[in-house]
Amino acid sequence: MKLTVLFALVTLALCCSSVSAGICPEFLQVIYQLLKGTVPDYIEAIKPFNPDLAMRNSGLLMKESLDTLPEMAKENVLKLMVEWIRLDVRVLLVDWLSKW
Repeated sequence: MKLTVLFALVTLALCCSSVSAGICPEFLQVIYQLLKGTVPDYIEAIKPFNPDLAMRNSGLLMKESLDTLPEMAKENVLKLMVEWIRLDVRVLLVDWLSKW
């Protein structure tokens, strides 16, 4: 399952088109709803990515699996995601400053 989650996260990250190469807000919403939201909220969050039926069903299977995790585990995953985002912002800032 770890490989499936990693693959899904990388795929969603690549699907977020952004001129600034920053973190896609839709991606963050999907991650949050995947871990903490309801099934209808998750389905709503993935709509901007236009998933086909197979992708939607696979995401729902992943959500069902993640919903079995203890709340503390989900909270810790969200904290880890925040740390990754902070690191990404720092890397982007250093890259931007190096061009000046």
